[in-house]
Amino acid sequence: MEDGKKKREVKHAFTPSSRINKDNIDIFKQSSPEKRLKKKQVSNHKPTLSDQKGLTIVRVPRSNPTSKSSTPKNAKINKVTNHRRFVSSGDRANSSSGTKKPQNSNNRKFSMDPSYLAPVVCKYSYLSKTGYIPGNTPKTNQDNYFAHINFANQPDVYLFGVCDGHGFYGGEVSNFIKQRLPVLLAQDRDILSNPNKSLVSCIHRCNLELNQINLDVKFSGSTLVVVLIKGNILYCANVGDSRAFMGRQILDNTDKSISGKKWMSIALSRDHKPDSKDESERIYKSGGRVEAYQDENGNPAGPARVWLKNQDIPGLAMSRSLGDGVAASVGVICDPEILEIKLVPEDKFIIIASDGVFEFISNEEIVRIVVPYYRMQDCEGTCDAIVREANKRWKREEEVIDDITAVCIFLDIPH
Repeated sequence: MEDGKKKREVKHAFTPSSRINKDNIDIFKQSSPEKRLKKKQVSNHKPTLSDQKGLTIVRVPRSNPTSKSSTPKNAKINKVTNHRRFVSSGDRANSSSGTKKPQNSNNRKFSMDPSYLAPVVCKYSYLSKTGYIPGNTPKTNQDNYFAHINFANQPDVYLFGVCDGHGFYGGEVSNFIKQRLPVLLAQDRDILSNPNKSLVSCIHRCNLELNQINLDVKFSGSTLVVVLIKGNILYCANVGDSRAFMGRQILDNTDKSISGKKWMSIALSRDHKPDSKDESERIYKSGGRVEAYQDENGNPAGPARVWLKNQDIPGLAMSRSLGDGVAASVGVICDPEILEIKLVPEDKFIIIASDGVFEFISNEEIVRIVVPYYRMQDCEGTCDAIVREANKRWKREEEVIDDITAVCIFLDIPH
């Protein structure tokens, strides 16, 4: 990948159906998020790095380590992978189980007029950056995302999601989910009366259709994390290791600072990893096994992966996904875990992202990144800052860079 030639596509959306001409803009000719912060003024105050450092973050509990895809176990390992896929300190959310075109550019969509999004979602934006593999410059971005306001023709219903594809046809799988799942949900008779039931049934149906189309998904699949907002009730359905969390501002009477307010991250999903106790038990009962790669000295290298009992395939580094026919035969399921939560005025923003964001950044760190932009209501700048920081961490830690996708939603919950 040649950073100097990287392009992004900017889209403006007033309503789901409106469109304007697309313009390709060189990302490096635009000002960075840091410069944008310096240019904007809010109450004659310019957010700086010190603003982020001065924030007090209340930690709310999370799960476990890192990477993904289906590759043979005997692949050569040159070094032990010490990924610390950052997680919040113990954030397990209370939950109940229940064909893509190449993207070699950064794609963003952001709202321009809050009046179209009232009363709950005031702004949203998303950005996706193609990863990098040495020797594979024209890499295809296998991440996908979607955003629908006035969903199912309801003015107070919103649907957002991220799909992170893996395997040879991972991009096609994630794109199929992006295109098909919103249609299934919008047509489902239970979407308004029983969103939990609708999300489970439509995700299962989408997975069934995925296995019926002309696409080999034996070793290809995708994660899925969906946020459905209906009035002031939020539903988050998660399959795999993409993630969603919410930023909440709370009043702390013990805080002697001027504002007396703190920020906390609230997990809306948990990562489905093969070495989680409940997930590994299901895989072993289904005839599979859970092991990490091994380095030249026989030591575990990288995350735990799912294998057939007597064969070193598929090597999937997650315990739930859509597609992945071979892994599904040994306990990898597409059942979503769903969290239902009532939104309150203190809930200020939601971040939905692929694991390319969370590999080396914790939820709390992202809150620190977002808050200065939230104070300026700069949703576009928020996505820029998250993606840039994630990309910087990958360059520092690894030779490869995963696809990085972030969706940011600013909330305005009435009292």
